[in-house]
Amino acid sequence: MESRRANAGESVLTYLLLGETTAALDAPYAMNILLVTPWRPSLTGGISTVVARLTGEFKKKGHSVTIFVADRQNCLGRIETLNDTPVYGMYLRSPVSADHPIRAVVMYYVWFLLTVIQLLWLARRTRLDAILIQYPLPAMHYFGIVKRLWGGILFVTYQGNDAHDLSSWNPWEQRLVRSLLEKADMVLGVSRTLLAKVESAFKGFQWNRRQLLPNGAPLDVIEAVEGGSIDPSLPENYLLTAGHLIHRKGIDIVIASLREAKQRGVCLHLVVAGDGPEREDLLRQSRDLGVAGQVTFLGNQTHEQVLRLMKSCQAFVLASRAEGMPLVIAEAMACGKAVIASNVDGVPEIVQDGTTGILVPPENPEALASGLIRLCTDSVLRETLAMRGKEWACREYNWEGIASRYLTYIHECRSAS
Repeated sequence: MESRRANAGESVLTYLLLGETTAALDAPYAMNILLVTPWRPSLTGGISTVVARLTGEFKKKGHSVTIFVADRQNCLGRIETLNDTPVYGMYLRSPVSADHPIRAVVMYYVWFLLTVIQLLWLARRTRLDAILIQYPLPAMHYFGIVKRLWGGILFVTYQGNDAHDLSSWNPWEQRLVRSLLEKADMVLGVSRTLLAKVESAFKGFQWNRRQLLPNGAPLDVIEAVEGGSIDPSLPENYLLTAGHLIHRKGIDIVIASLREAKQRGVCLHLVVAGDGPEREDLLRQSRDLGVAGQVTFLGNQTHEQVLRLMKSCQAFVLASRAEGMPLVIAEAMACGKAVIASNVDGVPEIVQDGTTGILVPPENPEALASGLIRLCTDSVLRETLAMRGKEWACREYNWEGIASRYLTYIHECRSAS
């Protein structure tokens, strides 16, 4: 293949550092893919699950995968492995600091060249063809520079808070994100709501391509997990909610709905899987509302434990104040459980009210209590929603199909370039 040497201005740095670039490979099949994420894949969480599942599916299809984590170490290095997949990490310095803004800018430009050199080294080592950023942050603008110097395809996928937080970033951070999006071959979002938020934040921006592509549910893992209580002390019929115990997740709304249901003569039991900074406040709230005996806090659970809890619960509830495309709902559906959730952001794209689940207005304990009572006292409705939800999740949120769509989009962009 004829070597590609970048044009004047760009070519000097690229050629001196790398020699010949190899990103524009013509082979339509095996590719070298770099998945970029803020968090290590060994940590529990939605983005880590996304990265792990995409890695597995890409490798099944014969592609090579490397993972990059925006870690805290100054120099690029291998920090762990995901099965046999290498995970590299390096701190991507941002030019913004509330404490020392001038020093931060100076340090940014000092580290800028070193960072670009190390990332270009990684591109050459992996013979990089495509960069897939999951959960873009301002500091990830370096990968726009890597694309410009090295070549290849660059995708940016918005997952949730990364889109919600756009309005809170200062002008310099927004400029960095905009520069990344300008170089991206495609901007993806896991829900239409997230894509709309990104479009609203960058009004007048000339997009290359935008695409809706939801995350999947680990159907094979769910199938292999057996139901059964992980704690014999749990009530026989319980509602389950799972997630980080923070304000956005709305666990306080679920607890308030238990008191509302109790006042209507229905005693509901809630199991909370997860931990976080609001745990003590939630414990205090349950005591103050007189429902402490109806709430069980299990703390952090492994993914398999959460799936076991899902398979054993009566129904799953998510009362978030804001969401992207909550993977946990798709997982609960795939476990064959009825779902009730707040009608926010990307949730209605998963839960079709009255068909695959029940939607209630956000931050409304009274409406949530009514929905929970209806769901828990009407077994026919509960089983119907559970059946339809499972069919929907297994059809729409299959990781193999989602990975195939990523690969199709990559090939389309390569053909168009």
